[in-house]
Order: sequence, then C-alpha cells, then structure tokens
Amino acid sequence: MTGADGHDHLSGLLDELEALIDGRDEVSLGAIIDQLGARGFGPLLVALSAFLILPVGMIPGMPGLVAIVLVLVGLQMLIGHKRLWAPEALRGRLISTGPLRASINRARPVARRLRPILMPRLGGLVDNGLTLTAAAAIFIVTGVVIFLIGFIPGLPFVLSLHVLLIGLGMSARDGLVTLLGFLVFAPGIWLMGKFLF
Repeated sequence: MTGADGHDHLSGLLDELEALIDGRDEVSLGAIIDQLGARGFGPLLVALSAFLILPVGMIPGMPGLVAIVLVLVGLQMLIGHKRLWAPEALRGRLISTGPLRASINRARPVARRLRPILMPRLGGLVDNGLTLTAAAAIFIVTGVVIFLIGFIPGLPFVLSLHVLLIGLGMSARDGLVTLLGFLVFAPGIWLMGKFLF
C-alpha cells in the first residue's frame, strides 16, 4: 500500500458517508456505525473525531453522543471486539445530514493533503497489544471528559485531535501517525486536569 492508497482509503470513507446520506434529511447513528464499522474501529474513530472538528460538531448534543460512542469503542477494544456494538437507544439517534454533508465537503481537501503522508509503516505499533490497550484507555478517558465538560467551547475540538490521529493510524496501519496521536494526547491530559481539578 502506498500513500495514494491511504488517500484512497480516506476518500472511500467520505464516499461511503456521502452515499449513506444521499437524498436523506436525517441519518441514524446506527447506520453510520454499520457503514464505517465494517472496516474496524479505525474509520469509525476518524469519523467520530471529525464530527467534533467539522461543522457537524455544532449540532446540539453531538459532543455527548460522540463521547458515549468513544467510551463504547474503548471498552469493546479492551475485551477484544473488532466491531462496535451499540444499544438500540443509541443506534436510533438521528443526525441531520445538512451539517454532515458540509463536513464531508470540507474534509475532502484534507484527504488530498494527507495523500503523501499516510502509509503502512511501523506496523508493530499498530497491531501491538499494549498499544491497542493504551489506545482503548485513551478513548475511554477522552469520552468521559468530553461527556462531562464538552460544553466548554472549543474543548471537544482539542480533545478530538489525538483520537483523529490514532484513528488514521489504525486505518492506514501507520504506526508513526498512531505514535503522533499518543504524543498529542499528552498535553490533552494537562488540559483535562486543568478543567476537572
């Protein structure tokens, strides 16, 4: 796989989302989970973090919704699941497709810029059990914090950056990007402590 494949992977993710919402005013969270989760947790993590960075994150309740799914992802990674299970009450939550469509359009130039960057490398960092356990713990902690104090303007955006990087690394089997996600989480710990204590 080359950098171009990493770009194609991201573009494919955006194409899948766009096809899913085509002609709809609303889409269920369950439909998004089924569409993206079929390829593992990586693409789903990319989408969840992007939801907080892009315009769709402005939808009321979106940070809390993403936070709950992040906790579920982390817990299920810890017990070895490869795909996300979510309760029907969560799967049935509807998301307006207008902001989601705008987010997809804004994400496409970013996918193009990432083309030469994402590539399979340092795969041992992606498949390592210790790495996956640490990532799962990070997703749980991040989800809990966003749920508790995600109402603070800009905070969900900042706390989603490391999730985005780890998700990208998992999707493209790029250990370097995964490692960068862990490094970005370090200042996030300080930020969490600042607001929580």
